[in-house]
Amino acid sequence: MGLESIGMYGPQGVRGFNPQVAGNVRIDGLYFDQQGYLSNRVVDGSTIRVGVSESAYPFPAPTGIVDYSLRSAEGATPSASVVVSAGPFDAGGVSVDGMIPLTPELRLPIGVGYQEESQSYAGSFPGYTARNISLGATPQWKPNDRITIRLIAEHSGTTRADNMPILFTAGDYEPPYLPRRYLGQHWAKSDTSADNYGGLLKARLTTHWSLAAGIFRSIYNSPVSYTDLYLNAQADGSADRSIVAYPDQSIASTSGEVRLTGQFLAGSWSNTFFLMTRGRDTSSKYGGEDESDLGQTSVGATTQFPEPQFRFTQQTLDTTKLYSTGVAYKLGWNKRMDLALGVQQEFYKAVETVPQFPIQRRSDDPLRAYLSGAEYLTPKLTAYEGYTQGLEDSGVAPGTAANPNAILPATRTWQADAGLRYLLTSKVKVIVGVFEIHKPYFNLDEDNVDRQLGTQRAQGVEVSLSGEPLPHLHITAGVLLGSVSISGFDLAAQGIGRDAFGQPRSQGSMNANYSIPFWPAVSVDATFQHYGAAPASVNDAVIGPAIDTASVGARYRLAVMGASATLRVLVQNVTNKYVEATGFTPGWFAVPPRSIFAYLTVDVGGRR
Repeated sequence: MGLESIGMYGPQGVRGFNPQVAGNVRIDGLYFDQQGYLSNRVVDGSTIRVGVSESAYPFPAPTGIVDYSLRSAEGATPSASVVVSAGPFDAGGVSVDGMIPLTPELRLPIGVGYQEESQSYAGSFPGYTARNISLGATPQWKPNDRITIRLIAEHSGTTRADNMPILFTAGDYEPPYLPRRYLGQHWAKSDTSADNYGGLLKARLTTHWSLAAGIFRSIYNSPVSYTDLYLNAQADGSADRSIVAYPDQSIASTSGEVRLTGQFLAGSWSNTFFLMTRGRDTSSKYGGEDESDLGQTSVGATTQFPEPQFRFTQQTLDTTKLYSTGVAYKLGWNKRMDLALGVQQEFYKAVETVPQFPIQRRSDDPLRAYLSGAEYLTPKLTAYEGYTQGLEDSGVAPGTAANPNAILPATRTWQADAGLRYLLTSKVKVIVGVFEIHKPYFNLDEDNVDRQLGTQRAQGVEVSLSGEPLPHLHITAGVLLGSVSISGFDLAAQGIGRDAFGQPRSQGSMNANYSIPFWPAVSVDATFQHYGAAPASVNDAVIGPAIDTASVGARYRLAVMGASATLRVLVQNVTNKYVEATGFTPGWFAVPPRSIFAYLTVDVGGRR
């Protein structure tokens, strides 16, 4: 919603895993190998395909799917949305997104934005800034009611991004106090750019058959970047300061999909057939970094060190090709049952060229299958179940690893899940589900190399509730209870624990929004988030604390020069709770402090 999102699951987190990292991204339902960031200039939002929302979805994936929707091109008159924002901290910006109907058949959604960001990898912090500019367009040509063609063109660039230090302790103990203020080096600023281009075609060929096709180019470049480290931190706060600098890092991908869909009705039965081919060709350049030891310091010291003379080395080249063909079938029975099944033949090849080492080659060609169903037991109760096999990406090694930015291999995965969706009232629904996911476990070994350490098995129960339980009160809430366990040969001897790093046994979120009935222009809201205690070392010797935060905000609807407008104010981490946490790989950082965020949205023009 505008500059915000709510809910327990999102594009970067589903059931404890990241569907974007796994390579499970779609644009309007078509396969897209995302490298560059997609901004609000070209997309309206996303749908997370998991659980009941994945039931009967063609060609699902175990880690879930992020399906982005392109900016709307509806409307016969020009329209625009202007957003002016301030905060958190030193941030601020402006964006203008509009839709121009050039002809009745040709429409041009287009936008531009500038943002002075107050962000780090851990969230909003005082003193850490970056400049971002984004521009994009998604023109639509619809010559008749049978054919729709859309293009996507977007560029975004971030410059002079400050780098926040990551802390590593000298042993298995919790870190010393890490102040929530600027601790970076003024010269260690990173630049990145992202570009996305492509086109989509959707055509109704006959009464029964339709065609959907898309081809995309996604590029991410980082001409200069740094990783700031506190190493061997002691309980008294002393540590070794180190900066790692990286020469030009880049990754570019061409991807696409062609899908033929046939729909046939026979009385109360519907039959849908899918024929699909998709693929990607990705090339990346990484490594060649140099590390400079800045000497011993105190954690939290604001000392500025002179910029070292970094000496870069040759870089690693990595090429990956993944092609897939598949057939699928969906059977529907008049709102009583849906059954979906399909198979895909995958062809995966990767070549890694590391300087002064033999060329490494990897390949796999699994036959994947899935089966899912949904039964409409009563007008209020729906049951769902599914089993899905996958060949998913394993992500990229973090900058703190001994093999930073290395492209980790694609691996075989699978998922089984089942659950119930029940309509408590006409405006409130609850979903209860169980799932089990099997994936290879990648993390840092005792030599700090990111590699496969074993196999992880995620089991859990998820409960969500959404709707309007009381007049004017809207709630979205979710809870996930479960565990991610590691299996493998002689784990303890390798310093690998039985519980996955960074995976809590409980997490949840709740967002409540109340529209004031006697003042309809005003609404107030609150968000509560819980992230349970989780292993903070690969050997499970250190357990990171639970994180509980709350945010409160309000919206005020008004008119600006006759145009509809909304003023939004949000206070994040309202209690200013201090916690030091980790992500899914070793390295400590502080949870962002209390901050204030505000923006004004003005909508000009509209549909007719």
